[in-house]
Amino acid sequence: MLNNGYHPKRSGDIQVILKSNYIDAYSKTGTTHGLWNPYDSHIPMLWYGWGIKPGRVLRETYMTDIAPTLASLLRIQMPSGSVGNAISEVIK
Repeated sequence: MLNNGYHPKRSGDIQVILKSNYIDAYSKTGTTHGLWNPYDSHIPMLWYGWGIKPGRVLRETYMTDIAPTLASLLRIQMPSGSVGNAISEVIK
Protein backbone atom coordinates (compact mmCIF):
# COMPACT_ATOMS: atom_id res chain seq x y z
CA MET A 1 0.00 0.00 0.00
CA LEU A 2 2.88 2.33 0.67
CA ASN A 3 4.21 1.86 -2.87
CA ASN A 4 0.80 2.64 -4.36
CA GLY A 5 0.75 5.98 -2.55
CA TYR A 6 4.21 7.03 -3.73
CA HIS A 7 4.79 9.36 -6.66
CA PRO A 8 8.44 10.26 -7.39
CA LYS A 9 7.73 13.88 -8.35
CA ARG A 10 5.18 14.63 -5.60
CA SER A 11 6.14 12.46 -2.63
CA GLY A 12 8.72 13.31 -0.04
CA ASP A 13 12.03 11.56 0.53
CA ILE A 14 10.91 10.14 3.87
CA GLN A 15 7.71 8.28 4.74
CA VAL A 16 6.61 8.30 8.38
CA ILE A 17 4.53 5.25 9.29
CA LEU A 18 2.80 5.54 12.65
CA LYS A 19 2.10 2.65 14.99
CA SER A 20 -1.21 0.91 14.61
CA ASN A 21 -4.09 2.75 16.38
CA TYR A 22 -1.99 5.89 16.84
CA ILE A 23 -3.26 9.25 15.57
CA ASP A 24 -0.91 12.22 15.37
CA ALA A 25 -2.36 15.70 15.93
CA TYR A 26 -5.85 14.42 16.77
CA SER A 27 -8.57 17.04 17.04
CA LYS A 28 -11.98 16.83 18.71
CA THR A 29 -13.78 17.44 15.42
CA GLY A 30 -12.29 14.79 13.15
CA THR A 31 -9.51 12.40 12.34
CA THR A 32 -6.60 12.05 9.95
CA HIS A 33 -6.36 10.28 6.60
CA GLY A 34 -3.70 8.30 4.83
CA LEU A 35 -2.65 5.70 7.36
CA TRP A 36 -1.71 2.36 5.86
CA ASN A 37 -3.53 0.20 8.37
CA PRO A 38 -6.55 -1.83 7.18
CA TYR A 39 -8.89 -0.22 9.72
CA ASP A 40 -8.15 3.21 8.24
CA SER A 41 -8.44 2.21 4.60
CA HIS A 42 -11.77 0.36 4.84
CA ILE A 43 -14.43 2.35 3.01
CA PRO A 44 -18.11 1.38 3.10
CA MET A 45 -19.73 1.79 -0.31
CA LEU A 46 -23.41 2.28 -1.09
CA TRP A 47 -24.80 2.19 -4.63
CA TYR A 48 -28.37 3.20 -5.38
CA GLY A 49 -30.44 4.70 -8.14
CA TRP A 50 -30.74 4.23 -11.90
CA GLY A 51 -29.10 1.10 -13.26
CA ILE A 52 -28.27 -0.37 -9.85
CA LYS A 53 -29.32 -3.91 -9.05
CA PRO A 54 -30.77 -4.35 -5.53
CA GLY A 55 -28.72 -6.58 -3.26
CA ARG A 56 -25.40 -6.87 -1.46
CA VAL A 57 -21.85 -7.51 -2.57
CA LEU A 58 -20.07 -9.70 -0.07
CA ARG A 59 -16.72 -10.00 -1.84
CA GLU A 60 -13.87 -7.56 -1.31
CA THR A 61 -13.91 -4.56 -3.64
CA TYR A 62 -11.45 -1.69 -3.96
CA MET A 63 -11.50 2.09 -4.36
CA THR A 64 -10.06 1.58 -7.84
CA ASP A 65 -13.29 -0.22 -8.80
CA ILE A 66 -15.43 2.91 -8.44
CA ALA A 67 -14.43 4.65 -11.70
CA PRO A 68 -14.85 1.52 -13.88
CA THR A 69 -18.24 0.85 -12.28
CA LEU A 70 -19.43 4.41 -12.94
CA ALA A 71 -18.12 4.23 -16.52
CA SER A 72 -20.00 0.98 -17.03
CA LEU A 73 -23.21 2.45 -15.61
CA LEU A 74 -22.89 5.48 -17.91
CA ARG A 75 -21.88 3.28 -20.85
CA ILE A 76 -18.75 5.30 -21.51
CA GLN A 77 -15.10 4.37 -21.92
CA MET A 78 -13.18 3.75 -18.72
CA PRO A 79 -10.63 6.41 -17.75
CA SER A 80 -7.22 5.78 -19.31
CA GLY A 81 -5.52 5.52 -15.92
CA SER A 82 -8.07 3.12 -14.48
CA VAL A 83 -6.65 -0.03 -12.91
CA GLY A 84 -9.81 -1.41 -11.26
CA ASN A 85 -12.68 -3.54 -12.49
CA ALA A 86 -16.39 -2.76 -12.65
CA ILE A 87 -18.38 -4.21 -9.76
CA SER A 88 -20.68 -6.33 -11.90
CA GLU A 89 -22.95 -7.33 -9.00
CA VAL A 90 -24.38 -3.79 -8.70
CA ILE A 91 -25.07 -3.22 -12.41
CA LYS A 92 -28.48 -4.25 -13.81
